[in-house]
Amino acid sequence: MKILPYNRFTIQTQDSLVDVIEKLEAHVEAPKAFRSSFSRNHAPYQGRINISGFEIYRIIHYRNSFLPIIQGRFEKLPAGIAVHVTMKLHPFVIGFLLFWCSTWYSVTLPMLVLSGFSGDIPWEGWLFVGLPTLILIVFLQAFWYEANRSRRELTQMLLGGTLSQPVEEFNFLTPRRILIGFGAIAIAVVALFWNDFSVVHYTVSAESQSCSQATVASPYCDFKVVRTLEGHPTVSAIALSAKGQMLVSGGTDKALRVWDVPNGELKRTLQSDSGVIQAIAIAPNGTTVVSGSGDRMIRIWDLNSDRPAKLLKGHSSEIAQVRISPDGQTLTSSSNDEIKIWDLATGELQATLPDLTTTETSIGSVSIVQHFACLDLSPDGQKALVELGQKLMVWDLKTHQQLHIKGANLFYQTLSNARLSPDGQTVATLSHHKNSTTLKMWDSATGKLKAEITLPLSHDWGWNRMSFDGDRLLYSTPQRLFVWNAETSQLEANLAQSQMRQLTLSADASAIAGIIDAQESQIQVLQRL
Repeated sequence: MKILPYNRFTIQTQDSLVDVIEKLEAHVEAPKAFRSSFSRNHAPYQGRINISGFEIYRIIHYRNSFLPIIQGRFEKLPAGIAVHVTMKLHPFVIGFLLFWCSTWYSVTLPMLVLSGFSGDIPWEGWLFVGLPTLILIVFLQAFWYEANRSRRELTQMLLGGTLSQPVEEFNFLTPRRILIGFGAIAIAVVALFWNDFSVVHYTVSAESQSCSQATVASPYCDFKVVRTLEGHPTVSAIALSAKGQMLVSGGTDKALRVWDVPNGELKRTLQSDSGVIQAIAIAPNGTTVVSGSGDRMIRIWDLNSDRPAKLLKGHSSEIAQVRISPDGQTLTSSSNDEIKIWDLATGELQATLPDLTTTETSIGSVSIVQHFACLDLSPDGQKALVELGQKLMVWDLKTHQQLHIKGANLFYQTLSNARLSPDGQTVATLSHHKNSTTLKMWDSATGKLKAEITLPLSHDWGWNRMSFDGDRLLYSTPQRLFVWNAETSQLEANLAQSQMRQLTLSADASAIAGIIDAQESQIQVLQRL
């Protein structure tokens, strides 16, 4: 198959130059500035002819930007004339194609290269590189349809229908080639959207699966506000005990407050000397509390003692999350750029992640350190959801196995929220665009997208408004609390509830707590009734 829009060939005739010019002039008329599209009283070609050569093009009554310009040069031979013919596109069309291709590939190729540095080149990237070329190949056949027709007609003009060599006719408009062209484009389009065929798509509104209207009520519809705690106006972080009977709050006042949830009483206040408290965890024994602060230090508190908190130093930036293992022996803490694992009893640092072998990529003699950020820690502190380079990864902190969420290439999207399910099987990401909010659920084992859900637009999207409760995903919006089944990706419950941040759940799934921003921040506790 001929692809490039350029063709050269030679026609030899025993006629004199005068006869050759006469034969051409019989089929070529002078160019006109305006020609009616309805007029058929004209020669098949228009252009200019002189003793050195000609430049002509076929007169057509339909649009074809790939119509070839035909240029000819006469050469005298001992026994006749050789007509050297060149067919090519108009310079303006060539310039437009070069501009279009350079603009397209100046955007797509750098994106592909940068994705390659992260080790994650999505299949859509290859498709965006190849699709314009495929489309261009299909449409360039319009040039060859015209070029082969003009070659055949020029030969007939000069030789009276006798060809110097057999010419293969290429008719772009045969049914077979039309089907091939559209088939190729159809295959490309299907490939572009293939992944979407197995993905659940739907839109959620304030009325979707409302608990007040549901025929089969979810157990989460039984959650009601049982307590509003108003004694900590500067609260910035909260944690619930395993059975939801105790709540610990920390704030910008550098203080920890311990609450009895059933009666709403403040049981104790623990004052820190520095650092806004940003993360809290309660040990399974119910008497040890760990806090992480903006002063880059971790504090371990004993609620049965008046002794000062034990300090753990080592983080290079403010603490974002703390988790305690179910056996109460291991503490996992994270800041934006690192994860540390500690022995909770001794305070000994056991590991720091990542190391250079994880984040450093070598290209020849050049080493590139990839960006690392911890987005979430599982409740038991055994797994982490991290951003490594432009990749979204589920990292097993014990085995160091890394599962790559291949479809969530962060070069192409910016996340406003991301959460990892307790079993590490599902990753939920939230992104906000100009006119929509999109929730996506990913299968961490395969890296494939399971569901894409359009949510009510929210202009207030704090990082901690989304949380997992076992295999249920909860997300708080200004007026609703949505609950999804992470296995089926279906909306299970929709509760009328003021927006909460720092959404927190008890280990036994009996209580939900969150911070409500009013004139003075409040803590609301919901329990199953």
